[in-house]
Amino acid sequence: MAFFDDDQLEALRIEQMVFHLVGPTEEHFVRLEVIEPGRFAGFFLERIGSVNGGAPYVFTDASATRERLGRIAADPRRFQEESEKLAEDFQRQHGGSTAAGAFMVFRLRAGEEEYFALLKYDDEKVLTYDVTDAAGGRKRVSLDSLERTFVQNREALQKSALIRLTDDGGELTVLDRRNQQKVARYFEAFLAAKRLHDDAELSEKLVKVVRDLIRGNKDLVSPEVFREANRRTYDAAAGGGALGIDDQKRFLEAVVGQNLPDGHPLVQKFRNALKRERIEGAPVVLTPEKVRPPALWRYVTRNQIQIRVPDDMLGAIEVEDERIIIHDRLEQQFDEPEGRR
Repeated sequence: MAFFDDDQLEALRIEQMVFHLVGPTEEHFVRLEVIEPGRFAGFFLERIGSVNGGAPYVFTDASATRERLGRIAADPRRFQEESEKLAEDFQRQHGGSTAAGAFMVFRLRAGEEEYFALLKYDDEKVLTYDVTDAAGGRKRVSLDSLERTFVQNREALQKSALIRLTDDGGELTVLDRRNQQKVARYFEAFLAAKRLHDDAELSEKLVKVVRDLIRGNKDLVSPEVFREANRRTYDAAAGGGALGIDDQKRFLEAVVGQNLPDGHPLVQKFRNALKRERIEGAPVVLTPEKVRPPALWRYVTRNQIQIRVPDDMLGAIEVEDERIIIHDRLEQQFDEPEGRR
């Protein structure tokens, strides 16, 4: 889900920050002191904003990460001490083929609300160059290599958790860039957190959002899409596939059968609905097991005569010249009390 709304992102400030070096072996682990971001605060806030989408999680009762962040919230003077313990916990889970890098801890504030961000930044080797004057009016270039860097590339920010502590635990958005739909187990173990919704539940919520959107905006979709909203959403979910944090619009486009520009009113309504359901930016592997396929088709005439037809009997219905023709024998007829459906 999107953890921060636009106003919170605009107001977000760094209260404290530190990073410690981590890697696949103990030799990589180095404790560092708290630093002031100074003129680079904007750079780090942009990196935090770039991971605003992710899977919603909740802490388990036995979460040491939750306890350590709680101690910082109660007494910010413990930030250095508790950040080192968090880094040690992360280092114990971190290993094998994982890349060396920086484990970053931020205490953040937006208005009256306090938040935390835990980020794993992979080291990336970059080349720098310097230009100096040379003979004949030419310039000379000298190259140098930097192996420990913070780069703007979003892929370098491999693991992230945005956290707001609450009286009953906390709210988390967790993102793994290597596999957005399935967070690495070692990162889940470090957080001691579990996913709030599984893929089947997220697929069900996404389908409901799109079905309700189409039913409530007949003027923004074609007559065919409006008629077949249940079938189309079910087929889109049953088709499977993975949606990342920036991909949810693809599901809507698959249902309506066309690409939609970001400024399209249906897209804006779609994103607002995702926010209300708290699933905006939640990565998902489409899984239709909790999505009900259409069982009945309902026809409503101009005079409000309603006809319900089982999905497997649609071949017996013909609509032509504004008439409904039922190609079937009459078995029985009877009256019903008012209000029964």
